[in-house]
Amino acid sequence: MQYPTSKNSLSQQNKPVVQSKRLKNHDRILYVNGLFSPPKTQESPVGLVKESEEWRSLFTMVLIAGFGVVMLMISVIGSYGILATTRLEVHEQMLVQRLESMRVEKTLMQEEVTALKTSPEYIELIARKELGLVHSSELIYYLPPSEEDSSRKDL
Repeated sequence: MQYPTSKNSLSQQNKPVVQSKRLKNHDRILYVNGLFSPPKTQESPVGLVKESEEWRSLFTMVLIAGFGVVMLMISVIGSYGILATTRLEVHEQMLVQRLESMRVEKTLMQEEVTALKTSPEYIELIARKELGLVHSSELIYYLPPSEEDSSRKDL
């Protein structure tokens, strides 16, 4: 036997209240520790506010992490960063070495100038070596070039 039903009678029927699923102890522990969020039962203004706060805190954390990454990149790559500082230190060491070699060269040149001004033996040595001068009492022998010398000149 069928019972007559109408739209009005269906809407007037008492609907059973749906209770949220009871949580097991293990689930409660996970939710308390913050690993998972409990299932949402209804959307309430309090829940929306809490969710918006969670998004705001997540956005803040992402913003702080992004700022940290940018600062790290600037400290490594920037014009005053680690790479630029290392490059400048290497350049400084090279310049210090060059300056030291120039000081040694300056000292040697000053000694040579002093020797040329005061030492006739040094002047004679330079004249013999660079100009090929000899004493009047010395004999000069011209030797033909050897085969080893000619083979070296060909190379």
